[in-house]
Amino acid sequence: MSRSRNLRYNVINQVIDDMARGHIPSPLPSQSALAEMYNISRTTVRHMQDHLCDRGVLARVNSDYVITRSPGSEDGFTCD
Repeated sequence: MSRSRNLRYNVINQVIDDMARGHIPSPLPSQSALAEMYNISRTTVRHMQDHLCDRGVLARVNSDYVITRSPGSEDGFTCD
């Protein structure tokens, strides 16, 4: 697996854990704030947001991303 894909998968899993623990508010902080929180690029943040929207965990409302349901482990990835 490429390093960037592995990074994306790890970040998605970490965000899912943080959402489940209530550490991330709804609507989500800005892409810049999330990038700083997780020490990642905004591109990686966009990949995470797109994935969680596809899974139905997030929904885009105007310019915000809101949590629509509690994420589960099935929304993430198995990483080596």
